[in-house]
Amino acid sequence: MKRFVLLLAAVVALGPGCARKAAVPPVNDTLSRHLLGDPATLDPIVTSEELGLRVEEMIFRPLVGMDKSRRFVPALAKSWAASSDGLAYDFRLDPEARWEDGTPVTSADVAFTIERVRDPKVPAVTWRAGLDDLRSVETPDASTVIVRFSKPYAQRLFAFTLPVVSAAAYGKAGASPGRQPVGSGPYRLESWTTNQTVVLVRRDDAKPEQFPFRRMVFRILPDMNVAFRAGSAGDLDEFLVSRDQQAQALKSPEFGKKNRIVQAPQFLVVLLYWNFRNPILADLAVRQALAHGWDRADTAKRLYPPNGAALAAGPYPPSAVENAADLKPPSWDPAESVRLLEGAGWRPGPDGIRRKGGRRLSFEVLYGPSNMTSNLLEIYRGAAQKIGVEILPRRIEWAAYAARLTAGEFDATMSALQYFPPNLDMYPYFHSSQTPPNGQNVGFYRNPEADKLMEAWQHEMDEGKRLDLSRRIHRVLAANPPADFMWDADQPWAVSKRLDGVEIAATGLFHFLPGPLAWRPIPQRAR
Repeated sequence: MKRFVLLLAAVVALGPGCARKAAVPPVNDTLSRHLLGDPATLDPIVTSEELGLRVEEMIFRPLVGMDKSRRFVPALAKSWAASSDGLAYDFRLDPEARWEDGTPVTSADVAFTIERVRDPKVPAVTWRAGLDDLRSVETPDASTVIVRFSKPYAQRLFAFTLPVVSAAAYGKAGASPGRQPVGSGPYRLESWTTNQTVVLVRRDDAKPEQFPFRRMVFRILPDMNVAFRAGSAGDLDEFLVSRDQQAQALKSPEFGKKNRIVQAPQFLVVLLYWNFRNPILADLAVRQALAHGWDRADTAKRLYPPNGAALAAGPYPPSAVENAADLKPPSWDPAESVRLLEGAGWRPGPDGIRRKGGRRLSFEVLYGPSNMTSNLLEIYRGAAQKIGVEILPRRIEWAAYAARLTAGEFDATMSALQYFPPNLDMYPYFHSSQTPPNGQNVGFYRNPEADKLMEAWQHEMDEGKRLDLSRRIHRVLAANPPADFMWDADQPWAVSKRLDGVEIAATGLFHFLPGPLAWRPIPQRAR
């Protein structure tokens, strides 16, 4: 199913930072990559954030893959077939697939992975919704898996893009999958130094001509200025750059000698989640007032120069056909904000902050360590203060933020919906049954009308009718919003000029096959 990930690429740092000693420049058989923070886990069944996902894609193979054109392609399953009623799927596994210890990947591993996703004790929120109506998993032989469901689901194959894990390794007592991943991909974990590096090494049975990098080193550099200096010096082969750094890079001979800039789409929506357990934010008038209380178009231009960002009118990426074309993003209208708040009984207090029934109109916004998010929230906070709302931004480190986000432990939080795979099913995010710990409705949003539409969408096999349902869902979520939906913007990345085979998909540089697995060094004489 889709992934719910913390927004990293779209909220990269802008501010200055302290220097860090540069690493030894990478050699030809080492690929040096950048992470903004330490992964919360390397267990692919429970991962719900971008950092771990990028590492896991090198270690694990999915049952079914997706290519850069968003087409399903063979992975562990070399072929598959679906019944005409959409209730049964027959997968045939790659007979050459092996775990790190050389044992074959079998149908028992696939069955174990599916059982683990459905285990209520395992927080597999990314994948569980796609397997909710599972009826049975059959393994007639070691290479065949037949999965049966009680109801058809139009986008079922997305559920099978899940990474498969080893029954022997993950099912044994004392297993530590979060820190000791065991996969069937071409790389295995060599070392993990918390907040410093995650080092992968090519498996002995992986073909060097297919995977030319012997080692893959993920350097954990939360400070974007440190990462930029390291990349400009040639110590990173790919790294995030901010808009300010992009302008600097284009003027820098040192940067241009070693790197090039690529613009990667993200297929996401940046948003400010509301937590409906907070009675202030459960008030529709407050949410609508906040949406009208700031100039999002001007803010996007300031944060994403020179072209700004594509404003969103709801939960779908602005480029998606699922959007209801006549719905526009909330207008900047502070007078309307005041009218809404006054009508709901929120009156200005002596300090300018509105009150109702003895409660101040004040709440905390949780976010991860990103200077761009800090800048955005400062703009948002200042605009809210002008209409009598107090916003208290609170910045915490990524691991703690990831834990609190997935548990729904916040008043409001800056994040993003990143659609990987690009399945625009809103059910996992906003259906009332999907609140933590059961799913990804982290704001505890409840809307019976939206629930019915999302349920109908999942079981509508006619593409045209499903598109109509998407637009109806958009209208309902725009009228009673679970979040302030903001925008989507391409993300600039720096890629070393020594790399060949770098492709860009709808999901960006990552999250498709072969993705970074196809990157290779350009021979010295060819550069």
